[in-house]
Amino acid sequence: MLGIISGSGLYNIGKMKEKSVPTPYGRALMYSARLGGDEVLFIPRHRQDHSVPAHMVNYKANLWAMEEEGATALLTFYAAGVISAYKPGDLVLLRDFIGLFGPATFYDSFESGIRHADMYEPYDRKLCDMVKEAASANKVKIKGRGIIATTRGPRFETAAEIKVLGKMGANLVNMTASYEVSLANELELPIASIGICTNYACGVKGGKHMLHEEVTAAVKKKEFDVNKIATLMAREVL
Repeated sequence: MLGIISGSGLYNIGKMKEKSVPTPYGRALMYSARLGGDEVLFIPRHRQDHSVPAHMVNYKANLWAMEEEGATALLTFYAAGVISAYKPGDLVLLRDFIGLFGPATFYDSFESGIRHADMYEPYDRKLCDMVKEAASANKVKIKGRGIIATTRGPRFETAAEIKVLGKMGANLVNMTASYEVSLANELELPIASIGICTNYACGVKGGKHMLHEEVTAAVKKKEFDVNKIATLMAREVL
C-alpha cells in the first residue's frame, strides 16, 4: 500500500477518513483514502490548517505510523525554492539531499548495537522509475536529478545561505525533506520524492521569498498533475 506525505498547498487527497495512530513517539494524525479505487495512507505534514510549522512536525511519529499501518512504499511531495537547474512551476524527482541542520533518527541509543543507515541511494531506484513511468503515462512533465537541501525553518533562508548551499551541490531548498527520507531509510521503507518548484530562492535571479499564500497557490497549480501521478502509483504499489 502506498503512503503519501505532502506539505504546503496539498492538504487533501481523495475521500479521506481520519485516524489517530499511537506510536512510541506520540500520536500521528493520518488519513485513509482511496485514489482511483486503491487505498492509500495520507499525512499532510503541517495538518490541514497548516498549524504545524516545519520544525515542529513529528516526523518520527509520522514515519512510524506509516509503516505500522501497512505502507510498503512512500511518495512524498515538497514545496521547494529553486537554487539552480530548474524554474518555478517545474516538478522535480529528487535524487539526493543535503541535511545538515538537525538530527532525524530512530537510533537514539546504541545499547543494542551501533547502527548507521546507509545513504548511498536514499531514494529507491525502482520506486523512482515508477514515478517517471506514471508521469509519462499521464503526460506530466517531470525533471530529474534533484538535490534538495533542508534548512531548519520556520524562517526562510538568507541569500548567503543559498549561495553556500548551491556551492555544496544543492539545486533545491526546503524545510522538511531530509528528515523524512532519513527516517524512511532507517525503517527500510522505500521512498520517492517530488519537489514542486514554487519560486527562485533568495538571491537567485533576483528571487525574493514569497508569502506563504503565494507558495500555497503555486503548489495548487500542480495539484492535478501530482494527483495523477499518485493515483497511478497507488495502483502499482502492493
